[in-house]
Amino acid sequence: MTVSNNDLINTLTHLPPDSDLALIRQDRSDATLNTQAAFSEIFSVPSTRFPVDVRYNLAYQVAKLTGSQALADFYSQQSSSLKTENLSPALQTATEYLQILTLAPKDTHFSLIENLIENGWENSDIILLAQLITFVTYQARLVEGINLLTAPESKSLDAAKIVAGKWNHQPVTRQGNPSPTAFTQDSLGWEAWIAAREVETLSDEEALVMKKFGQLNSEYFLLLAHQSKILEIRTLIDRGVFYTAGGLPRWEREFAAAVVSKVNGCIYCASVHARKASQYAKERRGDVDKLLATPTGEVLAEGFDDRLLAITDLVASLSATPIQATAHQIATLRQLGLSELELLDLIQSTAFFSWANRLMLSLGEPFEITENKE
Repeated sequence: MTVSNNDLINTLTHLPPDSDLALIRQDRSDATLNTQAAFSEIFSVPSTRFPVDVRYNLAYQVAKLTGSQALADFYSQQSSSLKTENLSPALQTATEYLQILTLAPKDTHFSLIENLIENGWENSDIILLAQLITFVTYQARLVEGINLLTAPESKSLDAAKIVAGKWNHQPVTRQGNPSPTAFTQDSLGWEAWIAAREVETLSDEEALVMKKFGQLNSEYFLLLAHQSKILEIRTLIDRGVFYTAGGLPRWEREFAAAVVSKVNGCIYCASVHARKASQYAKERRGDVDKLLATPTGEVLAEGFDDRLLAITDLVASLSATPIQATAHQIATLRQLGLSELELLDLIQSTAFFSWANRLMLSLGEPFEITENKE
């Protein structure tokens, strides 16, 4: 498949370059251009452990499981067949990690990382593997979300309502810190399951970029710095999705991130972005608290006003695996007055947090900050 105008998302969604939606994507150029840059980097960065052809095959598996046939077909065309019965132990562990991280991210656990290490995976390759899997879940939701924006209006009923994901916590983390017991707007800590990079090992350029984004004192970002260029590009996508003017109000983008985090059971991401949603719209804190308090197994899109109800419904359905979102949900949001730019912002916010949640859940765990913990 030829990628037109160096934009895989436009190609897979058949967006003409001069179409209104393609022009709206250009208006969100930081997210659009860096999404393509992330794809290029993930599938070109050198790794003897993780050949590019294997990456394409794993990407195909992720796209298929996530429910984006168009993306799965693209990756299938890029890769040769990889017979599962002939996989090396190292690739068998990677495939197990992929299956759990894609389908049930809250079920990822340290033993999966431990198995990768025992089978020869270096830290930089583990981060590359994690970024690849989680990036493709983001790509898939972008493709399917944009396809819904261009689909004919549907009169069919919505799919089954999506419920809050489980939160299976242990009393303490691997390092002995107290684990959170409930979703909260309070600040939480996060500890990595493998060693992050030391600041002094960063090149001058790497350190400068991380300092620019305020990442030098974060264990999480120093962990992702094992693939520093991917981290830089991913940060630019984050800024392009959440920090742009116009379009969907910032608090609703942050609320969407919290909804995704409730679907996936990511208590750390939920705490950060629920808190931001409340900061940007103080009068809506009650809605944010209501979302966080939704028990495991209960429907997320309940008890809000019509606009927030429809937003939550779409976000939860697009976050489900496989994807459950429908054109009817998009039509409902249009009827409530959301513009195409607002809808794109909502889809991008949702898709990005499929990526973010899965990184947080598969590479470490949150802890409660006590008085003795900085």
